[in-house]
Amino acid sequence: MKFDISIIIPSGRPDRVGETIQALEQQTLSGLEYDIHVVTPFADRLERKYTAVHVDRTDLLYPPGGMRNIGAAASSGDILAFIDDDCVPPQNWLSETMKSLSLEKRVGAVGCRVVSGDNNFWSRCADYCLFSDYQGFHDRQGALGSAAVLVYRQAFDEAGGFDEALLASEDWDFSLRLQENGWKCRFVSSVEVQHNHGRGSFIGILRNSYRSGLRSGLVVQERYGNSISWLAKLSISFKSAWLYWMLILPYASAVSLLQAIASIKRDANVLWYFPVMFVSRVVYHFGVWKRLITDSRETKN
Repeated sequence: MKFDISIIIPSGRPDRVGETIQALEQQTLSGLEYDIHVVTPFADRLERKYTAVHVDRTDLLYPPGGMRNIGAAASSGDILAFIDDDCVPPQNWLSETMKSLSLEKRVGAVGCRVVSGDNNFWSRCADYCLFSDYQGFHDRQGALGSAAVLVYRQAFDEAGGFDEALLASEDWDFSLRLQENGWKCRFVSSVEVQHNHGRGSFIGILRNSYRSGLRSGLVVQERYGNSISWLAKLSISFKSAWLYWMLILPYASAVSLLQAIASIKRDANVLWYFPVMFVSRVVYHFGVWKRLITDSRETKN
C-alpha cells in the first residue's frame, strides 16, 4: 500500500520506543494515510510487541544518519517524518508541520521545538546546552535538527539523504545540503515535541558536549564555508590544532551570549542556565580541539 507519510524511528532503545509509537498512533491527521517504520537491530523483540508497525531489521546499531536512510529506503511515503525514539510528539505534530511544509513552493523540510519532558533545572540546561537548535521561540528559516522533522522525499533524494559517515552534526550537514539544492528548511515554533533525553545532570551535559565536539570536529564547517554563519566561518580560520585553543573561550562566550539573548524574552530562566551553557560550550570546543589534534597526527603518519 502506498502511504502519504512514512514515519521513521531509528531505535537503539527498544524499552523506550513504545511511548513514541503510542503517540504516533494517536495523530490527528485527516485525509492523509501514514505508516510507522522502526529501524532497529532489536527487531525480534519489537515485532512481537508492535504488530501494526513496520520493523526494519538491521544487523548493527548504525550511526543515526544511516538508520534514517535505511528507513527511507524501506518506506513508500512521499513525505518522510523522522523522529527519535526518545521523543513523544503531540497529537497535532503531523497536521501542524504539514501546514508549513505545503505553505509555499520549495519548502523541503520542517522542524519544530523539541523540549525536555522534565521541566527541572538540569534537564532544561541540557536542552539549551545540547539541543539548542530546537529551543527557538520564533519561526525561522535555516538548519534543522533531526529529532523531529518532516522532509519531502523528493528533497531527501535530491540531497542524497543523510551522510552515514558522520557520527554527529549529520542533521546540520543534511539541512545545508537541502538548501544548496534549492530547498527551504523551516522551523515552526508553535509545535513542541517532548524529549526524554535523560541527560539532566551536570556531568551528563559535559560528557555529551565533549563527545559531540569530538565527533563533529569542523567537518561540516569546512564543507559549507559559504553557507554558514560568520561565527562558524571564524572557527575554520583557527582550524589548526595549534591555533584552535586560542578560540575556545571567546567563541564559547559569543555563542552562549547570542543564544541567551535570543531566548531571554520568552524564557527568563536562561539567566540561571547561562553559566552551564558557557561551560558546556567550552567543553564542546575542547572536544573539537582534540579531534583536530588527532586528525593532525593521523595525517602526519
